[in-house]
Amino acid sequence: MRQPIPSEPEPQREPQERLAVLRETPRPKPRPQGAETSNATAGTNSASQVPSQAGTGVGGSYTVVSGDTLYGIARKTGASVANIKAANGLSDGYLRVGQTLAIPSGNVSQPTQVANASSGVDRTTTSATTREPAQVVKTSAPQAASSTQTQVAAVATQSRDVAPDSTGIGKLRWPVRGRIVSDFGSTSGSARNDGIDIAVPAGTPVKAAENGVVIYAGDGLKEFGNTVLVRHDNGMVTVYGHASALRVKRGEKVRRGQEIALSGMSGSADRPKLHFEVRKDATPVNPSGYLE
Repeated sequence: MRQPIPSEPEPQREPQERLAVLRETPRPKPRPQGAETSNATAGTNSASQVPSQAGTGVGGSYTVVSGDTLYGIARKTGASVANIKAANGLSDGYLRVGQTLAIPSGNVSQPTQVANASSGVDRTTTSATTREPAQVVKTSAPQAASSTQTQVAAVATQSRDVAPDSTGIGKLRWPVRGRIVSDFGSTSGSARNDGIDIAVPAGTPVKAAENGVVIYAGDGLKEFGNTVLVRHDNGMVTVYGHASALRVKRGEKVRRGQEIALSGMSGSADRPKLHFEVRKDATPVNPSGYLE
């Protein structure tokens, strides 16, 4: 009658089989152990593993994966959110899975260093920003001069007004008669003279050097003050600056020797004079070689 007793050990074998199953389930544990070890070694290694698998991160780029945000990518790469948005033309934080972002700063391959030196990166950016205004102040004078010359070149290039036929005379007429006080290519401070300055009494009539069409007449060129630009039929443009009064308007056809302005000292002039330029295909040339 005690035969069932020997069969009782069978339930004891079942737990052993279950223990064997439990021993198999922990087999994936070596993976978290490795991750825990890396996390203990460097607190940001877990973040650095993500870009190495999901984002390309190589060559200053990163590929967006599901769940990514700009702030998350900034933490992974070490670049600021503002810099990432600016480098990729992002007006908002919307990202697409698979989108490749340019990373302007920070190394994905060295997230630990970026994390440890993040405050240093901010200080570097701030110090660079504070130095820029000083450089702008130092170069403000040449920038102003080049800005006026750029405007003159732009008007000469962009104007599509058709000039009338020239008189056929080989040389240009002198716009005024006076003493040249500043030659072509001379410098005053940091500004280069792209024409010649002729000293004349204020109110002296300024004459057109050749038949042409007025492509500019106004005071928008701060350095030159009241200025007239005339295009001629060979693509040449003549410039008349520092006038006290203008006698023509844009689009008006003028004849050689016609009064187009009165001399003065508008703009940056320190004395009554005429600033005169000759431009060939918008490039300034020495007027002395073109005047009769």
